[in-house]
Amino acid sequence: MNKKVTLDITIVISCITGMVLSYVYLENELQRQASLTILGSVGILFLLLWFFDHGKHKPWRDYDTGKTEISEILLLGEDNNITDTWDIYRKTSIVFGRDEGENQVDISLKNTDYAGTVDGEHAVMNYSSGSWYIEDLDSENGTRIQRNGEDKPYRVSSREPCRVEKGDIIYLGLAPLKIR
Repeated sequence: MNKKVTLDITIVISCITGMVLSYVYLENELQRQASLTILGSVGILFLLLWFFDHGKHKPWRDYDTGKTEISEILLLGEDNNITDTWDIYRKTSIVFGRDEGENQVDISLKNTDYAGTVDGEHAVMNYSSGSWYIEDLDSENGTRIQRNGEDKPYRVSSREPCRVEKGDIIYLGLAPLKIR
């Protein structure tokens, strides 16, 4: 919950508490009515502000509930069992490779069975216009993508980004990464 919504709700609760205390402890009727009116008006104002702010566009709403719904990448083993996972929630760019110290990779396959077929900086996946795209970084063993439901993987170009969708399997060299 963002700070503004938290503050709005806190003020509304404070106004309600103040109204209860005013009603119980103020003996002068004029003071009681003035206090209840002021606190009630402020409480309603901040309740309306919370209501209108709650319905506004949230910065990550399109990303969170977009068509792709991609939130993690899975490394598959020999029997298609999951051997490792990476959360990509709220990321916009991911570099795949084999982290050898001088490389800046987000997902390192250095300590996997496939490390020998993966370059230091093998491929990059970027989020743009509501979709994820992958590009090969001129790797030695190439990058391929197998569409969800298809049998044959297709080679990914280093010159033209390839759209990635939920359920696709990306091969970095021989390393199979399922998009989920």
